[in-house]
Amino acid sequence: MLVVSNSIAAQGIITGRVLDEHMQPIHFANVVLLNHIDSTFIQGTITQDDGSFTIRTEQHTGILKVSSIGYAIIFMDVQQGDMGNIRMHPEIQTLGTVIVKGYRPQFKMGSDGMIINVQHSLLKQAGTADDILSQLPLITGNNGNFTVFGKGRPLIYINNRKIYNTQELSQLKSSDIKEVTIITNPGVQYGSSAQSVILIKTIKQEGEGLSLSSYSFANISRKFSAVETIDFKYKHNQFELFSNFRIHSLHNKQYFEFEQTMQGNHFIRETGRDTIFNNGDKQVRGQLGLNYNIGKDHSFGIAYSITKSLHDVVNSTSAIDISLDNTSEELLRMKNYHTSYHSPDHEIDAYYMGKIGKLDINFNNTYIRNRLVQNDSKEENSNTSGARVIDVDNITINKMLASKVIFTYPIMKGKLSFGSEYTDAQSKGTNTNAQQIFSNTDTKIKEQNLASFAEYILPLSNFQVRAGLRYEHVVSDYYSKGVWQQESSRRYSEWFPNFSLSWNKNKWQAQLSYSTKTSRPSYRSLSSWMQYDNRYEYQGGNPLLQPAKIRTLELTATKSWIMFMIGYKNTKNQVAYVMHPYEDDIFIKTYDNIDRIQSLYASLTASPKFGFYQPMYEVRVSKQFLDDEAYGKEQSLNHPLLFIRMNNRFLIQSDFTVSVNFSYTSQYASTVSIYKAGGALDVSVYKSFFKNKLICYFWGRDLLQTQKRRYTMYGINSAFTTRQDMDTRSFSIGIRYNFNTTRSKFKGTGTGNEEKTRLQ
Repeated sequence: MLVVSNSIAAQGIITGRVLDEHMQPIHFANVVLLNHIDSTFIQGTITQDDGSFTIRTEQHTGILKVSSIGYAIIFMDVQQGDMGNIRMHPEIQTLGTVIVKGYRPQFKMGSDGMIINVQHSLLKQAGTADDILSQLPLITGNNGNFTVFGKGRPLIYINNRKIYNTQELSQLKSSDIKEVTIITNPGVQYGSSAQSVILIKTIKQEGEGLSLSSYSFANISRKFSAVETIDFKYKHNQFELFSNFRIHSLHNKQYFEFEQTMQGNHFIRETGRDTIFNNGDKQVRGQLGLNYNIGKDHSFGIAYSITKSLHDVVNSTSAIDISLDNTSEELLRMKNYHTSYHSPDHEIDAYYMGKIGKLDINFNNTYIRNRLVQNDSKEENSNTSGARVIDVDNITINKMLASKVIFTYPIMKGKLSFGSEYTDAQSKGTNTNAQQIFSNTDTKIKEQNLASFAEYILPLSNFQVRAGLRYEHVVSDYYSKGVWQQESSRRYSEWFPNFSLSWNKNKWQAQLSYSTKTSRPSYRSLSSWMQYDNRYEYQGGNPLLQPAKIRTLELTATKSWIMFMIGYKNTKNQVAYVMHPYEDDIFIKTYDNIDRIQSLYASLTASPKFGFYQPMYEVRVSKQFLDDEAYGKEQSLNHPLLFIRMNNRFLIQSDFTVSVNFSYTSQYASTVSIYKAGGALDVSVYKSFFKNKLICYFWGRDLLQTQKRRYTMYGINSAFTTRQDMDTRSFSIGIRYNFNTTRSKFKGTGTGNEEKTRLQ
């Protein structure tokens, strides 16, 4: 079916807007202008995020072909002007006497990356944004801690706003999410360190007045944990005021077994067992913000967030047997009391989005300040050396101010984006040991990053070319006890190219991409902090770390509900957590640069629909190539990874779904460690009542207790093997109540996003 408004003459331009059957925009739909006489190709484009398109042509009339996977193709006579709203409907096929209604596929290649449709799948009943991400292809993790296959930790955006506190993911309802885009080759506007980006886009909610949504969550493992969140929103005309509040109290109990060998002046072997109690991570978080639209072309907003720890205590006990030169030396019994306290963490985000003629403007500012106080007290009892107490206090204060502006302007058949970003960050840390076992430190890192970037996107029939270039000038100054340290200070001036070629025809879509990125060490790993583990082992930072340089070549292809990806990555100066001699018989676990690591990776995902059964099957394989004789020596660190996941979703009724999910990970090598095989079996149930005003969730995670963490880390003249029971088997229930709910209009993207990650 087709809905077309009255045409408005516009010399040389054909415009319009493509919508689905629910009047929601369809972006990345193909719009092609054909010759009236012989249907030959004249010009083509794809729709933007709001469904709009523009075709510039000298032809006064022609045939417009509009297509999008899962929808019936539309042909219509056009002339120069505004075609208004073009409404598409799902494709319907007849097989004998059976009518099969097409559906929009779950996977689709966009101009940035792979788009996963949430509203047209059972993912919308997953619970929260956090629950959705844990079930998506290429993504691994939960509770806000996610990684993208082959690309590490991603930047995450909600409606173009970068989230700094991942607790927001558990506050966003899955039913409010329209789609999720996984970008494995982020453009230059995302920064030189962004190897992957996740964009979460919510559905457009109508209605005004006051809305309320509350969510209560309880989890039982070896301990009991609870989370409570409340969202308020008030909308009137072009004005919106929003706020949310969250409080959590998290508890767990973990068991670790380990064996460690170290060749210093003596051959040392440690075997032991740790019992770790998280006696309470209690935290509150609040956010208050507003948005205002000035007509259709201008909007601005501001949001303030505050986070405060009420109580964060971790207690542990350890029993360690130590032998020197294969002769029993001593027995250590240790008690550790660790407290972590955040004074209020503050974040302010402000944005302006506007349009002047054909020029789009996106301006963002971010300010962050946080302070973390950690106290570590150990009671060490030895059968040979007696008892002693070791106290270590660490205080870290981080500040950041950042601004970014992006301009977008159509040039010829394509679109040019250009802009600049400035970040001023500071991290100050003190590390104090009362017993003077190691030296006290007082360090400060001041870093300024000035970047400029440009990117051009050009559609060419069934192809689209995207090319971008980013330049960064970084000044990083390192101070120890107020004195500037030349060896640890840095100056960088670097170029970062980015390129992709996309192809789209019928149900096939593909993208070939290349990028150069960097990975700068976190401020904590660059500081001189020290931690006492026992008389033979310390942990600490490394001020001499160098940033890594990463080059990636990747090919991604999709067809309907199948997605395939293969890639190659070359990393110079990879930052890794390693172990090496410190002095005499003492070893230290710290961060170091590995000269070069190469890796190959591939994945295959299928997500079909079989009536009430809507599964997702995924297979991943990867292999690193590390040739560094300092680590592992006779042990190969090139073991490949095989990951298999089967998510089985069953639609019992429209308001009742059940999921049974299984995953398996083989033994594999990552940097200087070899991880043992493991897996997990999870179940979840969704049931809604009273037209989705009341929703209940149930989860059972790692039911067979097979998600253990077992690995061996190979260091210089050392090896550390551990078997960790992370308290992963748990049973949870969640209850959500909705009243007149609407989604926030906040459009800020945040800025300084790379520095936010490094400040954590």
